[in-house]
Amino acid sequence: MNSKVLATTALMVAIMCSQANAVDPSMPIMLLGDWCFDSVQGTATNYKLPSWTDGGVCEKILSITPWSYRAEGWHCEPIKVQESKDCAPSGCHYDSIIIARCQPDGPISDGKRKQYTFSRYKGNLYMTAK
Repeated sequence: MNSKVLATTALMVAIMCSQANAVDPSMPIMLLGDWCFDSVQGTATNYKLPSWTDGGVCEKILSITPWSYRAEGWHCEPIKVQESKDCAPSGCHYDSIIIARCQPDGPISDGKRKQYTFSRYKGNLYMTAK
C-alpha cells in the first residue's frame, strides 16, 4: 500500500513541476514598444521609433507588448518565437521569427496561424509576413 501512495505522490509532483516550468512565448524585448509606420518595401513593412520620425509625428502605430502585437484592425499573440542577434561595432541587428495566432479586432475567434519575420536595426523595424 505504501508503495502505491509513494508512486502516486511522485507522479503528481512530476506533473505539477512540468506544468510549473511551462513558459508562455513572449515577444523579444528588443521589439517592445510603439512603432510608427514609415513605408512598404516589397513584402516588408518598415516601422520607425517615434524619435526617428519627422517631428515625432506617428501614424498607423504598430504596438508590441510581451504578449501581443497589434496594428490598425488586427492583433496577434505569439505561439512560437525564435530569435537571433548579429552585433558589429556600429550596432546590433536583431531578427525574430514569430509564429502567432492572428485575428481582426472585434468578436473573439480562433484566429489564423501566421508567421512573421521582424528585423530590427537601431530605430528601424521591418516586419514581413511569410
